[in-house]
Amino acid sequence: MITIARLEIFPVGLPVIRGFRFSSGSAGTTGEKAWIVLVKLTDSDGRVGWGEGRPMRQWAYETIETAVSTIRDYLAPAVIGTEVWDRAGLHRRMHAAIGRGPSTGQPVAKAAVDIAIHDLCAKIAGVPLRALLGGSIAPHELALSWTCTAHTEEEAQKDVAEGLAGGFKHFNFKAAVTPETDIAVARTIAKHAPAGAFLWADCNQGLKPQDAIRVAEEFYGMGVGLLEQPFPADQLHLMERLRARTSIPLAIDEASVSAGDFYAYAKAGLVDYLVLKVTRSGGVWPSQHQVAVAESAALPSIVSGLTDGLLTKLAVSHVAAACGVTRPMALNGSQFMDESALYPNKSSFEHDGTVFLSSQPGLGVEPDEVAVRALGREIA
Repeated sequence: MITIARLEIFPVGLPVIRGFRFSSGSAGTTGEKAWIVLVKLTDSDGRVGWGEGRPMRQWAYETIETAVSTIRDYLAPAVIGTEVWDRAGLHRRMHAAIGRGPSTGQPVAKAAVDIAIHDLCAKIAGVPLRALLGGSIAPHELALSWTCTAHTEEEAQKDVAEGLAGGFKHFNFKAAVTPETDIAVARTIAKHAPAGAFLWADCNQGLKPQDAIRVAEEFYGMGVGLLEQPFPADQLHLMERLRARTSIPLAIDEASVSAGDFYAYAKAGLVDYLVLKVTRSGGVWPSQHQVAVAESAALPSIVSGLTDGLLTKLAVSHVAAACGVTRPMALNGSQFMDESALYPNKSSFEHDGTVFLSSQPGLGVEPDEVAVRALGREIA
């Protein structure tokens, strides 16, 4: 029996190359470091799998310090000795070590371990991760969406131009500033985006109830195809009110950490998409449960992230490929972080607004471990 023999944790700071603000905070300022936690699992035969998480205190309750201490002090002792194929058992052990509150406990920390075990299992099987999940072994391409963070019409026009220059054809943008700003930015993006672009507004829980109907209907009239998480995650009744009075497709993000969370919204008829976000949901394994709920409700999935690094981007892309996602993915880490030290050949996996999945086993890439150690720091 092949078991997990060793788990190593690497908190790594990556240079922020572009500021990123949204209604609930900031994902980084130029010149600062964006912190990710990398996990290296080694099995009893000496094979290795890598995972990653991007804890963001502005988004939820996890920080780089809590992610590291959670994995080091609780998750690692719980999973050492687990059979590598027993992914359901791995999650039972992690949940026993860090339990549930209203929703999944410490999902980003758990996702880093989960991604590593899936990378390892797919490598042992000799197939790309998407094939382990039921998809094709053939190379696969998935379109990305460019994230616009502008809050003026002039900045929005420049933002779209930058995305187009990078080969992007689809755009998502951050809303919930003021109704006037939101509408002006949306109008500018819609005007300058190419025909057929999928436009997607993310409010990060920040839209005020008194503004929501006006903003939603204005967006819908401009061709915006999705309004994501307009209200705080615990305000389901506000979604019910908005659903009854607007036509724009709706989705939730922060309110959908577990499959049970999403089920409640899908059952109530309040959402039109599952926002598939692997690190928010605790990893690949629980994300598949969310997809199953969405498919049972005849709802499609759309992919988003937490300004994640390349390992997470590829993990999510393999999940998306396996479950047939066709909408462009808002996986925007490359817009805001410089990972060139970790992945010198990153452009072979992502360029021209597209993610390219090879037929290599596992995720298809490993970070440069020398760079991992050089960019890391000790966390007590």
